Amino acid sequence: MKAHLCGISRRCLRALLIFCAAFASGTAHADFSLSDLQIAGRALGFLDKPVQGQVIAGIVYSPANPQSLREAEALKDMLGDGLRIGNVTLRPALIPVTELQHSTAALFLLTGGVEDAALLAETVRSKRIPCITTDLAKVKSGSCAIGVRSQPKIEILVNRNAATGSDLKFSAVFRMMITEM
Repeated sequence: MKAHLCGISRRCLRALLIFCAAFASGTAHADFSLSDLQIAGRALGFLDKPVQGQVIAGIVYSPANPQSLREAEALKDMLGDGLRIGNVTLRPALIPVTELQHSTAALFLLTGGVEDAALLAETVRSKRIPCITTDLAKVKSGSCAIGVRSQPKIEILVNRNAATGSDLKFSAVFRMMITEM
């Protein structure tokens, strides 16, 4: 009987660990990795008016969401004093979502947990700057124009309406490599 209970608890523990791992990987989809940043930086070079030189990358986060703030700080640390990718150097600046309209950033990197989609979309349209995220749901909803993901495979998703609204035009070569919706 004792061996049977031990076997059941091991199975339950194993199932719980598998569930936790799946849950953690499912909720971590909005975190930027270094590979995601490199893909995003390279994508900026395929714009008809490529982003070049040193630019302020506004890291948009929700101050009311601790996870969003942690992700923003981790992204800022990853960028350091500036991350050079091709012809662009991304210099980080933390931007609370409520301060978007006052930002002088050349592009926005959207962290997870930012729920004010209307304000974000309107600001990106009025400033005519790229918005990049790893949360592909934000791209599908039109809140952000460009979504990148390096795992499990490289994926670049562009929302055509959001890109047009922000006056982002991509080269024909790039358009063959991405998924447009």
